[in-house]
Amino acid sequence: MGSNTEKVVRYASLPVLVIKSEMINADFSDVVVATDFSEESIPAFNSMIKFLDFLNAQKHILYVNLPNEDFKTTSEMEAMANNFLLKAEGDVHRLINVNYVCDRSVEKGILNFSNAVGADLISVVTHGRKGLSHIFAGSIAEDLTNHSTLPIITLKI
Repeated sequence: MGSNTEKVVRYASLPVLVIKSEMINADFSDVVVATDFSEESIPAFNSMIKFLDFLNAQKHILYVNLPNEDFKTTSEMEAMANNFLLKAEGDVHRLINVNYVCDRSVEKGILNFSNAVGADLISVVTHGRKGLSHIFAGSIAEDLTNHSTLPIITLKI
């Protein structure tokens, strides 16, 4: 099921950079880092932040709040973000701006926000689900690789 790119994103144990069209400028200076603030994603988040620090990129941490699934208030999202960032390595919580958007799907929220801020790159972590769990849960990372015109970098949890 899915394209070759989706399969690479699903099965790769290393970070995957997906570029769908020819790039004139590979300057990834403005990056959206989408996260669900889950504890299991902290190691991948830390790795991504270190990589983006190496690129000297401005980082926009993004949480997409969905209206029909476990909707959170602003104070709940802020508490979740603070807890997550405090558990992340080092003083990363002071170096990052956190953004919250509401949209009809996580994919649409990420794409709309990335376009609004003029991002050069979108970063997401993926579970790399296979089999039935992939069929039932799907993959935001794979959906983004199919629908984004921006480059996507994925890291497996």
